[in-house]
Amino acid sequence: MDDRELRQHCAEVVRRLDIPRPFTVNSLIDSIERRRGRAISLVPMALAVRAGSPCGLWVATDDTDYILYQKDTTRAHREHIVLHEVGHLELGHECTEADQDEVARLLMPSLDPALVRTVLGRTVYTSTEERAAELVASLLPLQAGRAVGRATRESSTPGTANLVQHLGAALERNERRS
Repeated sequence: MDDRELRQHCAEVVRRLDIPRPFTVNSLIDSIERRRGRAISLVPMALAVRAGSPCGLWVATDDTDYILYQKDTTRAHREHIVLHEVGHLELGHECTEADQDEVARLLMPSLDPALVRTVLGRTVYTSTEERAAELVASLLPLQAGRAVGRATRESSTPGTANLVQHLGAALERNERRS
């Protein structure tokens, strides 16, 4: 899949989502849970900070999806990490089978290893899957801002309203070129 096709595919995935108003990561997670009929638990963790280490993971059990994210970073970065993992989930990326003992030991010492079914971490995907998840993570807030439209721009600070307007216009230009 070339870059144009990837952008179009990711934009379509985001457009199909029921973006809550007002948009927050938690309200988006609630909306996805309702649609899928499956719990999603956001878990802040002190993940290793070194080159090649993930700052987010998607861990699937039989009844719950856990999105683990780096807690020792800015709020904006934490939210982006969560949206990146949501991107993998919504794009239908395949999981790798988890080494249950290792996952339990390293990430969730209080969770029974027998419950862990699959785990997705940023280092597991192909570069195309990573780019797609990043695109979704970036498009979600833009789509939320575009959908809310003028009312949000009028009620936000002038700087934020201007940023949302410019980002939305840039996204529309890119979609027209594709």
